[in-house]
Amino acid sequence: MYTELNRKYPNIYGRDLRIDAIDRKDRYNDDKLFDETILDVVRIYYKQQTISIERYYKNNWEIEDEDYIKFEDFREIGKILSIVMKHISRIELD
Repeated sequence: MYTELNRKYPNIYGRDLRIDAIDRKDRYNDDKLFDETILDVVRIYYKQQTISIERYYKNNWEIEDEDYIKFEDFREIGKILSIVMKHISRIELD
């Protein structure tokens, strides 16, 4: 997921995109003990906006914006969500 996002949104002069993945033991994706099979939350920070994808029960997820999404950013946020969800759907979740 990060490879694909880095290719599409390169960090040349600073980037408006950051993504954090957190497992159910509150370990972030940069922690060597992070376990993607117990993925709990993915937070997407794009420009001044935050979108959370949270797991509630088994395969039930909620997508929520924590800020107001600007109309001009809908298309890019949709593309980012598509990439993120494609990769989440490939994970064998516990």
